[in-house]
Amino acid sequence: MKIGLLRHFKVDLQTERTWMSAKQFNAWVDEYNVCGIQMPQAVNVLDGDWSRCLSSNLYRAAETAQTMYTGEIVITDQLREIDVRAFTKLPIKLPLSWWMVIGRLAWYGSHHSQQESRRETILRASSVIDQLEQAQNAATLLVTHGAFMKVLRKELLRRGYQGESFTVPKNGGLYTFEKSLTLGR
Repeated sequence: MKIGLLRHFKVDLQTERTWMSAKQFNAWVDEYNVCGIQMPQAVNVLDGDWSRCLSSNLYRAAETAQTMYTGEIVITDQLREIDVRAFTKLPIKLPLSWWMVIGRLAWYGSHHSQQESRRETILRASSVIDQLEQAQNAATLLVTHGAFMKVLRKELLRRGYQGESFTVPKNGGLYTFEKSLTLGR
């Protein structure tokens, strides 16, 4: 069985402000989640290698999937990015990168009640892979997001898949994982 993880193309959002309040950061995240993508100059259509394609329902991933795969695409919220929100409502301003890092750390420690917990995210990734293994499609392409790809990759490796390593997946980058299902989980 072969599973491809494809990160969406780069988002077309110019961030004018580097220092943001919690309210401004949350508004930026909301805007990021509905932005279009920057279309690359050259695109390799992936139809020949993949018999099926599933995509996150966030616009940037769905648009990437439609660019890279010409067959039927199943759009699902199960491949959405891990939500990130400001960790406080205090009237402080921090650089955008700090909000992102602290927001991910809050998710990692499950310290934000309005976010999906780390455990819930892992269960969601596990459920996606369970469904793929039950369907036993030869090759499935998943178009998703950077942080969620890390969770999917870790779960695939835990289940005995072999594939490419990444720390921060490249926008438009494809990472392939394979496993023989006859060996079991």
